[in-house]
Amino acid sequence: MRIRPVLLLSLVAVLFGCQTSTLPNPNDPDDVGPLSADNMKDQLGSISDSLQIHVWHQEITDKEYRELMQQAAEGLLKGYTADRIEPAKAWKYAEVLVTAHRWPDAKVALEIAVEWAKRNHNEDRRVNDSLHLARVLSELGQVEEAIKLARTVFDVRPVDGAPILYGVLDEIVPAGRGKGKDLELARLVEDAIAITQRVQVDPSSQSGQLFLRYRPERIRRGWFTAALLYDHSKRPDLADKARANAHAIGRGYVPEQRVKV
Repeated sequence: MRIRPVLLLSLVAVLFGCQTSTLPNPNDPDDVGPLSADNMKDQLGSISDSLQIHVWHQEITDKEYRELMQQAAEGLLKGYTADRIEPAKAWKYAEVLVTAHRWPDAKVALEIAVEWAKRNHNEDRRVNDSLHLARVLSELGQVEEAIKLARTVFDVRPVDGAPILYGVLDEIVPAGRGKGKDLELARLVEDAIAITQRVQVDPSSQSGQLFLRYRPERIRRGWFTAALLYDHSKRPDLADKARANAHAIGRGYVPEQRVKV
């Protein structure tokens, strides 16, 4: 049974209200003020887990889930200011800011996160945070800049490339399509597929096994996504080729790809 709309706010209030802090009282030394990056991220994860149960039971829709998560993230950010950001934890603040759709603030946090990752030679964070930042730039209408940024992580070693196609398909393309750069997005997808084809994982690990299990389907979806983007760009020739590649997945065919770095 679906939860009635009037109960949605009360649902998130129950999940969220008992977990958050309030604005600090400067006259109270025991008042710790706004939540830390770790607390915000952890509590947002707990709220997500709780709401997902209602999605699985078909009590709320995916759209309602996203709306409730946005409201919860806004509440968790009460008292947040950019000057509180610890560079090493900027990506955690950014995760909550993205969920709240606070794109300009998320851009600032992710720029800090990317710079920290570069300085500390942390490839995992450089790749993930650059892709997240590219999504935010796309949300802000800066799709050309987003594509250029995404390509800066296409130089990764095969062992570090697993997040790339996920970030392109699930974040950058949905945020950037229909904004005048669909042809460039399609080419970005193609080159992300090429990286995914050569990714190396530990097949004995759970994460490695999951990656290998779902890689063919992820690549297939990538080709279909590229085809749609080519269609929107009035390139039926490239769209047909991309669809042919999608249909060939699973029959041992691996199309040749170039990678633009």
